[in-house]
Amino acid sequence: MYKPTPLLSYFWGLFSGLIVSAFLFNSLTQTEAETEKTPVKTEQTTTSPVRAADAPVLTLAARAELLLKYYTIRDGAEETNLAPLLQKNGHLEIFKQMLQQSTADVSDLIQSTQSFTAAQFYASLVRIKQKDEEQQAKAQLELLKPARTATTPKLQQAPIN
Repeated sequence: MYKPTPLLSYFWGLFSGLIVSAFLFNSLTQTEAETEKTPVKTEQTTTSPVRAADAPVLTLAARAELLLKYYTIRDGAEETNLAPLLQKNGHLEIFKQMLQQSTADVSDLIQSTQSFTAAQFYASLVRIKQKDEEQQAKAQLELLKPARTATTPKLQQAPIN
């Protein structure tokens, strides 16, 4: 059997220690470099609510998805008038804007924003979301189409006799 010599064991430990210390040093320097890259805010941060101007711009589909997630319909609550709850939470204005911006026709579901059931609200959000996603898909597909070359009339060759 092979028995390592003390000198070999020494070098084995030395190189193992160097490898581990190099790994730790590398991971520490990467962490410090990442913290240096993040900008330090010098302005005072307060816990004030996000203003509409500061909020990220979301597509109609994304806003509809947020409202769908926030207002889930519970069994037996489909006929509940949801407009007062939206007004109370400040989301009725968002919904009104979505109705104005969307090209989806929801007039058969919601006639006025003063009174509508949870089921009507949910169905209109789904319709708005689907219409917006359809328009986004259409625009993306248009970008994927190959560029049309200018149509050049083909010259007909005279038959060779």
